[in-house]
Amino acid sequence: MDRLNRRRLLKGTAALGGLAVLPTSAFAAPALIRQTGDDPTLGPYQEAKIDWRQAEGESIALLVTPAHYFEKFRAVTEDVFTELTGIEVQFEVIPPKELREKAVLDLAAGSGNYASHTGDPMYLPLYQSNEWVDPLDDYLNDPTLTDPAWFAVDDIIPNWIEADSVDGTLYGMPVEGEATIHIYRSDIYQEMGIQPPQTLEELAQSAAAIHTPDRAGMALRGFQGAGQNMYIFPSLFLEFGGEWFDADGNPTLNSAAGVDALQYYVDVLQYAPAGVENWNWPEIMEAFAGGGVAQYVDANSTASVIENPASSTVVGKVGYQRWPAGPSGRRVTSIW
Repeated sequence: MDRLNRRRLLKGTAALGGLAVLPTSAFAAPALIRQTGDDPTLGPYQEAKIDWRQAEGESIALLVTPAHYFEKFRAVTEDVFTELTGIEVQFEVIPPKELREKAVLDLAAGSGNYASHTGDPMYLPLYQSNEWVDPLDDYLNDPTLTDPAWFAVDDIIPNWIEADSVDGTLYGMPVEGEATIHIYRSDIYQEMGIQPPQTLEELAQSAAAIHTPDRAGMALRGFQGAGQNMYIFPSLFLEFGGEWFDADGNPTLNSAAGVDALQYYVDVLQYAPAGVENWNWPEIMEAFAGGGVAQYVDANSTASVIENPASSTVVGKVGYQRWPAGPSGRRVTSIW
């Protein structure tokens, strides 16, 4: 298969980025689409007034994290996208930290080994300032690539579009949105007569109360880095009353609030499993699903795994709530 260069890739597939993102809608049958058989799974896509096969025969590679929702993305690609477009897709699945490093190296070198990758929107200003990525507006506004009646960008939650934009220009397409919440074993809480914690102090107390040699009372991301433990710590920092900068623009991470928040983080990890300093969300989610962890604070999207009988032993025994409030009275949720 031929490898696409960046602009040919974007021209052929930029508008297809929402294939696994948005529900399809029924509109008038397109005049330009080439029929690809009677497969009913392709029917809704064939209603878009574009030629899906204009990049037929090409091959692209994508970098993705080992998240459960990307398993669905890959399934849609294999079952629908390749048949619909004639484009072969190879997925490389690696942990978030390694993915970011590999993606930046590829972009900085201009190698073009990967057509796209999943990532945090906070990196888009870096990509945009180095001209590593193209804005999507030209492709979304090109009627040969995007049928605006079928793929309605305005249907996407505005906050996610804003997060994927730099100075009002869209550079990425959201594929998933999540928020951090407190997830706990409701059956254990009920058995021990404990109420779900409403403050961080109560959260630490509950972790101590339900901790046993065979079951950790609490788990939080310990693996270092952006999108790792720094997906959790900012909420603690702000809940302890921290602010990132003072009035003169100086960083205040080493303020009393910052020190107290970090000490709290360290203290509650005494109730975590051994080796948690190397854990990210997959390890925490799997340990909770297996009954080895009694509670954690992390992405709400993990619920699809811990509530799935095929992957979890705690189905029907789980409670969910907002972040407990910190000493400042604030409840601060991270989003991704």
